Parts: sequence; C-alpha cells; structure tokens
Amino acid sequence: MNSRIKKKKKFYIHTLGCKVNQYESQAMREILSRAGFSECSRKEGADIYVLNTCTVTHHADREARYWLGYFHRANPKAKIIATGCYVEKDSDDIASLPGITHIIRNQDKNRIADILNPIRNTQYSILKPVNQLSITGFKGHNKAFVKIQDGCENSCSYCKVPLVRGYLKSRPIDNILAEIEALAANGFKEMILTGICLGAWGIDLFPALNAKEAGLDAANLVDALKTIDKVKGDFRIRLSSIEPKYVTDELIEYVAGNKRVCRHLHIPLQSGDDEILKRMNRPYSAKDYRALIDKARSKIKDVAITTDVMTGFPGETEGHFNNTVNFLKTILPARAHIFSYSKRKGTAACKMDGEIKSDIMKKRHCKLDTLAVTASYLYRKRFLNRTLDVLVEEKRDKVSGQAMGYSDNYIKVYFDGPDGLAGKIVPIRIEDVNMTTTLGVYDGK
Repeated sequence: MNSRIKKKKKFYIHTLGCKVNQYESQAMREILSRAGFSECSRKEGADIYVLNTCTVTHHADREARYWLGYFHRANPKAKIIATGCYVEKDSDDIASLPGITHIIRNQDKNRIADILNPIRNTQYSILKPVNQLSITGFKGHNKAFVKIQDGCENSCSYCKVPLVRGYLKSRPIDNILAEIEALAANGFKEMILTGICLGAWGIDLFPALNAKEAGLDAANLVDALKTIDKVKGDFRIRLSSIEPKYVTDELIEYVAGNKRVCRHLHIPLQSGDDEILKRMNRPYSAKDYRALIDKARSKIKDVAITTDVMTGFPGETEGHFNNTVNFLKTILPARAHIFSYSKRKGTAACKMDGEIKSDIMKKRHCKLDTLAVTASYLYRKRFLNRTLDVLVEEKRDKVSGQAMGYSDNYIKVYFDGPDGLAGKIVPIRIEDVNMTTTLGVYDGK
C-alpha cells in the first residue's frame, strides 16, 4: 500500500433545531464527503464532530452545550466544530468550553472543508470552495428539505432568530430548480420547501417588480411554485411553516388547484388572545387568523392546517390563556406544536414585566397539549374508510414493526406492507383511528 495515502478522517454531524438547519447539515455532509472525509455512523468513532446548533429557546442552548461536552468526552483528541444559530451571538461562551477547536458561523458553512484543512494527497482531490450550499440527497430520508431563502423581515418580540439569521436572502430560482432536478433524479418523492421566512421568498430580489416586468419566471412564492411544478419527475411539493401574512388568496388558489402541492399549510398562531398577539408584535388578530383558516378550508379540500402555539408569554393572564384555549377549540388544527415561552437575550420580550411562574406554565402547556391531541384525532377521524396516498418511510416503526408514512395532508399512517414499498407513494385505506395513531391497509396493487 502506498504509505503516502492517508487514512480518511471520519466526521460525525449532529443537528439541532429547524428544517433549515437540517438542510444545511446535509449540505455540509456533502461538502466534507466530496473533500475526502468519511462520515462516521457511530458517535464514538469520529475524528471530527460537527454540531449544528439552534438557539430558539434556552433548552436549545442547553442541549447544544450537552452535546459539545458529550463529543469531548467521547474522543478528547477529536476536533469539535460548533456552528449554527447558537454561535452567532454566544461564540465567546462556546469557545470557552473544553475541546472546541472551530466555531463556524452560518454564512461560512459552505467553507467547512477549507476551514478544516482537508486532506491533500494524490488519492483525494479537493474541490474549490462552494459559493452556495446545495444538496443532491438527504441522509436517512426519502423526502428532502429544499432551503429557498434565509433571514427574516419580521420582528416578533420573543424571537431571537432575526438576530442570528439576519435580513431576507432569497435563493435564485435557477439554483433552486437545479437542486430539485438533482433530488428528483435521485429518487426523492417529496420536496419540502423551507426557509426562515418562507413566504417572503423573492421580496429582496425584486421588491418593486412582478415576474413579468422583471423578465423572470419567478418573483414571489407562487411564481416559484409554478416554476418548480415544471420540473419533470414523480414527486410532490410541500410547504413548510409560512406566516399568516404570506398566505395570500393567490397562494390558496394555487394550492387548491394543483395536485402536486400537498394539501397542508403550517401557519403559526402563537396566541388566540389579541392583547398577547399585540405584545408579541404579531401583525394580525385572532379574528384575522380565523378568517384566513376558514378561507383556506373552503378552497382546499381536506386541507391540513397545522400550527404553533406558545404559552407563558410575559403578562399572559388566566383570561388570556383561556382565550387561546377557546380559540383552538374553534379552529381545531390537524396538528399543533405547543411550546413554552423562553426568555431570549436581545429580544423585546426579554425586558417585559409579568413573567409566568414555571409551575403555571407547565399546567398551561399540558392543557394545550391535551387539546392538540383531541383536535388531531377529530381531523384524522374524518378519513376513516377513505384512501390516502402515503409516501412510505425507509424505517419501520420500532415497536410494531409496521411500515409507516405520511399522506399529502400530513397524516402519519401505520400499516402492514413489504419492505419494497419504502420510498414509494402508495394508496392506503384508513381502517382505524385512535387518539394518537392512524392505522391503514395496503391493498397490494
């Protein structure tokens, strides 16, 4: 064996947080692999650890510190790279932790191979630094997140994300199309368009122009969807979280009339009380939100409306909280992610009076969780004895051993079926629905 050929360095990536982070971890995975590194399947066997952090709550910060410590204990000689949103404002704190060798900001994730001083020998050629993060696959998934924009133009009083992600940065449509074409060619059946402020795609590119005036195929989100729909391939398109103000009549009409776009809109609510919404600096009232949901449901048959709801915001009285409970009872979302307020340094809410005690916050969280489970059950129950097209996951359920997958309207279905269905969209008849699970039958055709 040629003694000049060095053993490949093994890296391990762990991701915390949102879909954008998951996308960026996949992009870094591909950059490192192309640069001659080898991905390690076991946490304990890596020479290089990459932690892609989140900072949306104090729990996320704590989790990041835990994993950084875990990696150092697993291999004290390894390089440990901290990247992601937590490092943007707290890099000094992270740098003081034992074993940290590199801190990489979000904007420099595309330079990770160069920063790590990649292997330079005759066997492994080193590519030039990439200007734009991009992916051709998505490890462990048969659906792929496609990041189409970054940054946020909103100023919610509780949110640290604009501080660490900056202002709007839309990805050029040609770049998006090239990535989706590659993913479709590699067999991915679902493209999940994602971003920090997804609905704002295109605003920063040509803020005063529409697509026709600019001579473009796309200048807003609906234009982008129309252009993506022209890509050949057997795949469906899903929108990730989108703020209420971007759910326009045009978007609703397009989703309603296009079979390729999933019947699923995740529209964050945060609170069902107008006073709390105002303190949160959310630009709508509960009445506005209800009207939007009613419109979407009237236009898009069987649409799944999912949402985020926060409890424990500073100044939230029992009356405010009950307004949120009652509001959720009226809209009954297909799914609701319930989370507790977390004080974030640098945000307007951090200085607000009226901090909610932890025991009260936990009780409110529990009550909203129970309501969310009930609402989900009532939505899923509507599909008993109906057939849904389900994208089958690669992994089976660990407990039952059953196959599982998601319908286009975001119902997770469990059923008995052969391994060969993984990665395919197949018709499943819904046979049983309970409070937590939806069971189906594959007819074998």
